[in-house]
Amino acid sequence: MEEQPKTMKITLTVVFAALAIVLEILPIDVPFPIYPKLTIDITGLPLLLTLYLVDLQSATIATIITGIAIALPRPPFKGANPYGAFFKSTAELSTLIGVWITRGFWGGSEKKMVACSLVGGLTARSIAMSVITYIFLPIFYSLPQEVAFSLIPVVIAFNVVQATINIMLVYIVLKAVEKRLSMKDIFKL
Repeated sequence: MEEQPKTMKITLTVVFAALAIVLEILPIDVPFPIYPKLTIDITGLPLLLTLYLVDLQSATIATIITGIAIALPRPPFKGANPYGAFFKSTAELSTLIGVWITRGFWGGSEKKMVACSLVGGLTARSIAMSVITYIFLPIFYSLPQEVAFSLIPVVIAFNVVQATINIMLVYIVLKAVEKRLSMKDIFKL
């Protein structure tokens, strides 16, 4: 994708970060059936859109802004959640990095973009969140290390589902954007 003007990058970053915050505040989470303390949401969609439509730096900034918002009280639906902000930001950022790493393999092909994004995003997110769970769950929640370790398969399953939902929904959004804005090269990012 050709270089965007700085004002466009800043605008898209702020708009997508704001959208992610709104999606995080709204009570539209779905409990993960295997472990209901984990919830499926669509907060990551605007962050991934920032990556695909702008760049990794902008997506990282949008993720950090969203993480800060999650850490703060979010009336009327949710209270402050600094630990959740850390986990969510790490999960989304690892997905972004995993997808970004694969961009050299897309070759202008939609199918390759989706397949590579899934492989990179799922792999990076699953590995990162397994490590983060093992290290930080005991620190933040005073759980024994064994409990954190026993949750890793659940964490991997959850993150595979969440990343797949995010990437596939963003693909659908990108298709709609391509069609409506006549962006014929949107998949040649």
